[in-house]
Amino acid sequence: MTVVVDYRGLGGGVQQGCAPGSPASGVAALTAAGFGYTYASRQPGFVCRINAKPGADADRCVTASPATAYWSYWHAPAGGAWSYSNQGAATFAPARGTVEGWAFGAGEQPGIAPPAAAVPPQPAPPQVPAPPPPPAGQPPVAQPPAGTTTTTTTTAPPSSPAALATTSEPAPSSRSTTAESPAVVAGTAPQAEEKSGSGTLWTVLGALAIAALAVAGLLVARRRRGADE
Repeated sequence: MTVVVDYRGLGGGVQQGCAPGSPASGVAALTAAGFGYTYASRQPGFVCRINAKPGADADRCVTASPATAYWSYWHAPAGGAWSYSNQGAATFAPARGTVEGWAFGAGEQPGIAPPAAAVPPQPAPPQVPAPPPPPAGQPPVAQPPAGTTTTTTTTAPPSSPAALATTSEPAPSSRSTTAESPAVVAGTAPQAEEKSGSGTLWTVLGALAIAALAVAGLLVARRRRGADE
């Protein structure tokens, strides 16, 4: 809670202190906030001095102080309004989070409004760790634009089985050349057979022509013989 002490009636200013927790009484809150006090010697429980003010020349603190120059005692909710205490500071138990006030004079309230409750500090947002840097010698991976699809290709080391299987397989161009070779041979075979068949036909026709000429020659020869006879 906050404790306000107004010294303006003694030529000073207004001071504040903080009393942690829930003090058991008004004087306990005054002490916890860093202020000392003195009771009147013949009237215990009556606060006649705070931090040794007023001095002994102004108030000997034997009996209650005069009504025109004493420490009046006040209460207030945080950020609210002052209320004069109808109970002594030694027996009053202030509520947690309220404001205690003291003012020297003729019963005037403290010169400042009761402070509002302190706002607890907000926890800091969690820090998101930055991505680790790429290994030395490896360029950073570029991020693709939004809406695009990326394809990741994994290349096996040269010594791995996958790499050996890849390197032992013939290139696509070699496979295509080998596959087309039988087609080329098959396409040229009919042409060779056709040429061979044509040569045989001409050979037979030539033999028949020669045989026909031979027969014709024999017939002519016989006719000539018959004519001569």
